[in-house]
Amino acid sequence: MKRRTFFPDTKPGIKVFWLLFLVILSALIFSILGLIAGKLIFHLNLSSLRETVSQPESETAKSFLYIFQLINQIGMLILPPLLFAWLFSTNSSHYLKADKIPKLMPLLLAGLTIFTILPFINWLTEINSQMTFPHALAGIGEWMKAKETQADQLTEIFLQVKSPGGLALNLLVIALVPAVGEELLFRGLLQRLLGEWTRNIHAGVILTAFIFSAIHLQFFGFLPRFLLGLMLGYLLEITQSLWAPVFAHFVNNATLVILFYLHYNGFITMKMENFGSSDNYFVIFFSLLLTAGVFYGIWRGSSRRKLHLS
Repeated sequence: MKRRTFFPDTKPGIKVFWLLFLVILSALIFSILGLIAGKLIFHLNLSSLRETVSQPESETAKSFLYIFQLINQIGMLILPPLLFAWLFSTNSSHYLKADKIPKLMPLLLAGLTIFTILPFINWLTEINSQMTFPHALAGIGEWMKAKETQADQLTEIFLQVKSPGGLALNLLVIALVPAVGEELLFRGLLQRLLGEWTRNIHAGVILTAFIFSAIHLQFFGFLPRFLLGLMLGYLLEITQSLWAPVFAHFVNNATLVILFYLHYNGFITMKMENFGSSDNYFVIFFSLLLTAGVFYGIWRGSSRRKLHLS
C-alpha cells in the first residue's frame, strides 16, 4: 500500500550516508541491548559479558553468544533497511523488491548456482589464502590473519553441536537470519542506492559485492565472497525479487552448517571446506561455464527478460 514518504527527492548519495548512520546507530543500540539481555538472563557483569563475546569458553557463554548474535543481527541487518525503506519510499516492500516471489524454477536454479560454482569458488579461496604482503606491510598482513583466525574460531564455536536441536538453532542463527538480513541490507537497499548514485546497474552490483566482502573482515576469503556477492547481486537484477538472492544465500549458509554438523558428529569423513573442491582445471573452468548457463536459465525463466546495461 502506498503512503506519503517522509523524505522525498533525496539524492542517492545522501541516502547512502543516511543508511550508514542508521546502521551504525542501530548496531550500537542493539549491542547495548544484547549486553543488557545477557546481564539479566545470565547474571553476569558487563565486563565479563564483553570477554564472553570475544572468547566464549563455556556452555553458558555459548548460550549468551547465540542471544547476543541474534539481537545484533536484527539490529544491524534487518531493522535499518526496513526503517530506511519506510522513511524514504511510499511502499517499503516494493522499494526493497520483497513484494514479489520468483517462479519456482528460477528460485530453484538460484539455489543450484551455489553448488555449480563450488569448484571455481574453492579454487579462488586457495588463491586468496596464498596472499602475501611486502615487509613494509607485514603488520597489516598479521592483523588480517588475526581477524581471519578470530572469525574462524568464533564460527567453529557455533558450529560444534551434537543434537538436532543445536543444528536447527544454527540453521536459524547462522543460515536463515543472516541470509535475510544481509540481502535486505546489501542487495535490497545498498545495491539499489549505489546503482542510482552511479546511474549504472553493474556498478551498483560490483560496488555492493566489494563492500559485502570487505565488511566481513575475512580478507583471506575476500575473492570468493566477492564472487558470491556478484552472483547474489545479479540474481536480484535478473529476477527483480529479493527472495532469489535470499534463497541462494540461505542455501550457501545452510550447506556449510549441515556439512560441518555431519562431519563433526562422524556421519561423513569429508570436511566442510573440501566440499566441491577439485584440482582439475577443466572441472574448475567448467563450473564457471555451468554457472553461467544456470544464470541464463534463470533469466529465461524470469518475468523480466531485459537487463539494462546502464
